[in-house]
Amino acid sequence: MLHISWLRRQNPGSGFAAALVLGLVLVVAGALGPGRVHSTVSAQTLNPCALLTVDEVKPLAGNTSVADGVAHSVPASGYFACQYMWGAGTGRFKLDVTVNEASRMFPGMSPDQIKQQLVGSVRAGTADAVLSEIGEAAVFKPDSPVYASAFALVKGRILGVHLDGAIAREKKDQVVGLLKSAASRL
Repeated sequence: MLHISWLRRQNPGSGFAAALVLGLVLVVAGALGPGRVHSTVSAQTLNPCALLTVDEVKPLAGNTSVADGVAHSVPASGYFACQYMWGAGTGRFKLDVTVNEASRMFPGMSPDQIKQQLVGSVRAGTADAVLSEIGEAAVFKPDSPVYASAFALVKGRILGVHLDGAIAREKKDQVVGLLKSAASRL
């Protein structure tokens, strides 16, 4: 049995993010394991870099140029990602747009249960927030001053926009705006 309580003790603000990453690892590992049979889904044709344009990401970078997005996907597991980077040293930023099949991340859960899980991840007394008007349910989760994420359940998929870099938490409006733009194209 896998015991992950050490994740919470190490960084108490990252419970949802740690669970999301662990779920992704388990999905990918399951997809690559021997004898696994997976159904074909329409997500296999998804281009994650088509969800946001460099021009949409550019306002986060100020006067620094943003590199074109680089796709990292595992279609057999329903995982798709695009990464944008800019800056150097302490001014380096990374923006990831991820798409995961909700049914693989939350096996056996109904869409309503997945919504409850997502909204229930918001912690009172923190900068976490439930977001309206994006998908079926959406949240903003800044796990530290340098790492902020926004997630939405959209058409049976978990869409994430993750900003990593100095003052990421302060970029809430931009991260949420990018989540909304990406959700409109999913």
